[in-house]
Amino acid sequence: MHVIASFDDLQPVPWANGAGETTELVSLTDSQALTPSLRRWRLSIARLDRPAVFSPLPGLARTFLPIGGEVGLEIDGQLHFVAQDEPQRFRGEQNVSLVELGSPCFALNLMVEIDDGASTGPRELEMSTRFTGSGLFAVTLDSGPGQPRFQLLELEKSDVLPDHLGMAILH
Repeated sequence: MHVIASFDDLQPVPWANGAGETTELVSLTDSQALTPSLRRWRLSIARLDRPAVFSPLPGLARTFLPIGGEVGLEIDGQLHFVAQDEPQRFRGEQNVSLVELGSPCFALNLMVEIDDGASTGPRELEMSTRFTGSGLFAVTLDSGPGQPRFQLLELEKSDVLPDHLGMAILH
């Protein structure tokens, strides 16, 4: 495995709606070079400091993974409590707000372009917190010896992931 991007080396940027900031690990454009056979995707780490409305991002399927605590999301008027080990999926055009936050934390956000018109075509990158023996990328959710928190790693088929680190797997 080798490092693609490291949170500590990147500068945060404001959210599209100005209500917070995020650090982009992979842009939609950069994803094309990394995974040309997949739909374009974006990966970022958001700082969650206070309740806020999410920016509308039509045309993107979103996967949200809180890191460091449980949060409450209101999605189209329905409250969802999201644990730090369970990604929550929703579409970018849905009305989403962070309504409950026990303490400031982070969130890993995967956004993938939606292709509603094609029944066949490039497949979509997905996120999970369980390694099943295969994956294209991993994001370190904890720090450990030689592995800073929030590093994006490209995986090789022969890679074995360390058991002592929390990771999100992109497959």
